[in-house]
Amino acid sequence: MTATELLKEDHRKALNLIGELETAGHQVGTDPTYTETFNHLNELLMMHTFIEVEVFYPAMKRFDESRDLVRDFRKRHQEFEKLLSHLSTLAPNVEEFQVTLSDLRGIIERHIDEVENELFPLAEELVGQGELQEMGRRMREMKHDSRAKAATIRRK
Repeated sequence: MTATELLKEDHRKALNLIGELETAGHQVGTDPTYTETFNHLNELLMMHTFIEVEVFYPAMKRFDESRDLVRDFRKRHQEFEKLLSHLSTLAPNVEEFQVTLSDLRGIIERHIDEVENELFPLAEELVGQGELQEMGRRMREMKHDSRAKAATIRRK
């Protein structure tokens, strides 16, 4: 799996999790399932950001054609990290959570549209399939290592 394929998969998963959380607005009382879903979304997005920043963006910053795009995308990551932090203080069935979640969805949808339609085609053209495969391998490894560490911490 290439880096772009892996990142697209994360995009789909994030939107699906947001969709699940949007149904929490109709609940009376707090359902722990939604809290787990939010925690999964938070972990997914933080890891997604991490592997983009550590692996994908540095590869793309080497090229004049993509350098400015990468800079803009990194700024946007800060926006949704702030929203995730705020969401973590709220219950999923609360109106403020749902409004903030809607804002998060908007930012993520714009990010997906721009990254998948602008940066990924450039990556495929400039970086090439071999390097994209290697970046994908490194990203999967980073995700696996991170999950193993998190599981160990939770068991203690």
